[in-house]
Amino acid sequence: MQTSFDDSEIRLAEKALVRALESSDPTAWVYHYTEDAVFVSPGTPAVQGRAALLEMARAMRPLSSVVITPLRTEASSNVAAVYGQASWVSGAQTSSATITTVRLVIVWRKEPDGVWRVAQELLDPEPVAM
Repeated sequence: MQTSFDDSEIRLAEKALVRALESSDPTAWVYHYTEDAVFVSPGTPAVQGRAALLEMARAMRPLSSVVITPLRTEASSNVAAVYGQASWVSGAQTSSATITTVRLVIVWRKEPDGVWRVAQELLDPEPVAM
């Protein structure tokens, strides 16, 4: 028998992640990921572990207008998977800024300290409408 899952904790974790991604501290978002997290974005090798995420964060352009739109959440106990969409602006709000829109799967894990952190994330470019 499947029990209901209150996804409000995941929605709060998503909001905290968005704030961290938009923070003036380029590494703030990394601490919303587990020590052993795996991050996969299009056309690049998987990034594994917090040390590698910190290195990636330091090389990223600043983000703004970050939006995570969850479309489906499946969860059990201390693991939750979210399928959704996301978008953000990379770089300063100038002509060189780029807008990215993706589909995503984020696997959240509730850590022993009671905090939900991203354990795995997969980004896939949103297909261009024809």
